[in-house]
Amino acid sequence: MKVYLSLGSNLGDRLANLERALSLLDSGGCQVVKRSSVYETAPLYLLKQPAFFNLAAACETSLSPERLLALIGRVEAALKRRRTRKNGPRTVDADILFYGGQVIERPGLKVPHPRLAEREFVLAPLAEIAPGLRHPVTGLSVSQMRSGLKARGGARRLPCNYKEAEEWLMALPPPAAGKHYSLAPVKAVLAVLGGPQASMGTVLHITGSTGKTSSACMAAAALAACGGRTGLYTSPHVERMCERIKMDGRDISEKDFLTCFLRIESAAAGELSFFETLTAMAFLYFSLKQTRFAVVEAGLGGRLDATNAARGDVAGITSVSLEHLSLLGPGLVNVAAHKAGIIKEGAVVLAGELPPAALRVVARRAAAMRARLRRPEKCFSPALHGVEEKILKTGRFQAVNALFALKAAELAAKRAGLKFMPAIAAAVLKRSIPPGRFERLSVGGRMVIVDGAHNPEGMEALLREFSGRRPVCVAAFMADKALGPLAARLAGAVSRLILTRSLSYRSADPGTVKGLLPPDVRRGVMVIEDPMKALRQAVKLAPKGGTILVAGSLYLAGDILAGLKGRKAFHPYEMLVK
Repeated sequence: MKVYLSLGSNLGDRLANLERALSLLDSGGCQVVKRSSVYETAPLYLLKQPAFFNLAAACETSLSPERLLALIGRVEAALKRRRTRKNGPRTVDADILFYGGQVIERPGLKVPHPRLAEREFVLAPLAEIAPGLRHPVTGLSVSQMRSGLKARGGARRLPCNYKEAEEWLMALPPPAAGKHYSLAPVKAVLAVLGGPQASMGTVLHITGSTGKTSSACMAAAALAACGGRTGLYTSPHVERMCERIKMDGRDISEKDFLTCFLRIESAAAGELSFFETLTAMAFLYFSLKQTRFAVVEAGLGGRLDATNAARGDVAGITSVSLEHLSLLGPGLVNVAAHKAGIIKEGAVVLAGELPPAALRVVARRAAAMRARLRRPEKCFSPALHGVEEKILKTGRFQAVNALFALKAAELAAKRAGLKFMPAIAAAVLKRSIPPGRFERLSVGGRMVIVDGAHNPEGMEALLREFSGRRPVCVAAFMADKALGPLAARLAGAVSRLILTRSLSYRSADPGTVKGLLPPDVRRGVMVIEDPMKALRQAVKLAPKGGTILVAGSLYLAGDILAGLKGRKAFHPYEMLVK
């Protein structure tokens, strides 16, 4: 007999629940011959509960309706189906939609399901596998019943490929203000998945106001070069999401990205933001790949950042300056306290060149956590001699990051019992520096230097690279930065300044930025909204063989680097702009 079933889950690992239910049905005498994609759907009655995963299955069975219902009961019991209230959350729920063309009305069993035509979470997956299937009473097809629904849009098919996953993530709204900065959501999801963050090897957790991404990338490369399988998680990406999660220097594959995304979404039930989702995906990926080391860059601050759900065996703090004061402030000591929040009990701490007040905060936290405080050492300088010139071409500030990265990698290797080889580690540093960091390109016979410097500390380090030369500059800033001072500093150091807008939703209006400049400076500043048009204008203004600087934001760096390849960078709704 051909039967159609509907299955749903909104408690625990929803995908795993559905897969196990299908397997138990199949082995119990109800052979699954066709199944729909999985759809995420909003709850229908009790609205304050997690979203459901739903699917429809076409099956062949010799079981009578009563015996099939009994099998479903056993399957639900095996998955510890529990429901604390009517229409409340459950690990699995299965219903018989159609049993051949029969109409069955018996105590506890009504087929077709009496409210079938009202339920998009049933009709959407059913329409995928049996659009022409007709109701034995009304004569309406499944497609007709679905089109007759007054309200639509409550069912979203889960992504089936990387592009669809990207679109799903792109559609996530910025996190709500009340949930923007909390570890609770990501910890809850990781707990459902069995705590993958506890099984991804020795964790090197790095935060800082500047230099943290470059330091993380170089430290990961150093560890991999010394023979330890190494995962790396950084943010933000420059062009595409796969850049954020790497294994031994290679971006996560689109297939693995999709697999990890589905597992996280299965447990998250729509409760995680973009950044939390990517963080959990990275931890799951590293656990599945059994990394010996996981190098994790904090996104914002440290103490309440989603990455702090992992226990860092080594905590690295590259620098501390005034940033994101609405969330981390109001002052330098507060910012330092957030960054020091990544220091765990018994860890090793590596502190870079920090202001004295910030260093005191870090030292107090280290002492409270019985963590050893270390500083970058010049002893690695000989190891850098052979590659120092190449590193300096990516900015003199990268030499400082390289020393920090080597020391951080050495501390992590020692913690894991791996022999650290400085010369071998140093040799790979140059090619591990991430994109958008003093990246040199040639456009129209001009050198274009693309750099993501976006705060005063990073801007000063960047401008020192020009030693009095005054390039033409294309700049865009995020709305939460110190717009006036940053723009004024650039305007005073370049020959012409063109203000533009990143394609990110966080980008500041360039006209507003221009208005913050002193009147005498403002007169020479151009505003061109489109970043690629702004770059083309800069090429016209710069002399042949001259230099163009693109700065102010990694998001602008992504727009330019992707635009030069004829693509658009992917900018998610990653954080709340305050």
